[in-house]
Amino acid sequence: MLPRDLTKDLKDRLNSIKGQVEGVIKMLDESNDPAQILNQFKAVNKGFEKAQHLLLDEVFRKTLAMIISEALEACPGNCGQEERISIIKNQFPDLGLYELTDKMKEIDKVYEYLLKKREGMKEISLTIDNMVCQGCAEKISDILKETKGVEDVNTKAIKKNSEHQV
Repeated sequence: MLPRDLTKDLKDRLNSIKGQVEGVIKMLDESNDPAQILNQFKAVNKGFEKAQHLLLDEVFRKTLAMIISEALEACPGNCGQEERISIIKNQFPDLGLYELTDKMKEIDKVYEYLLKKREGMKEISLTIDNMVCQGCAEKISDILKETKGVEDVNTKAIKKNSEHQV
């Protein structure tokens, strides 16, 4: 759904264009100067271009930015799509209006892929009692990372407080 302020602005622009078109029709009925009629056609075209630019820039650019952000969050850094996401992210500021829709479709496919991939994943938490050595935690992490099907590993040793009660 379009934001209300954008909808109002687009309607105002289209009503203005409507008035210009009616003026062109009146000029044609009165067979006025062709140069003036041509100027009115140019004004109508310019009005449509501005309205189209407003819609594309406001809606598609913001939507693309949100999808890029969501894809970045969904990719842990080794999702297999990080290069495509990075390319689109870097191209984003320089995309022309007509490129926006193509890039939106592309990043949307990447995001859908990541969501499907995430659905098939399970998160497992393991607790190893009495592991207080960070070197042991790192060794376990290295072994798990080499295990087929493991996407991400976080390990940490928990230092036990040696409090003495009196």
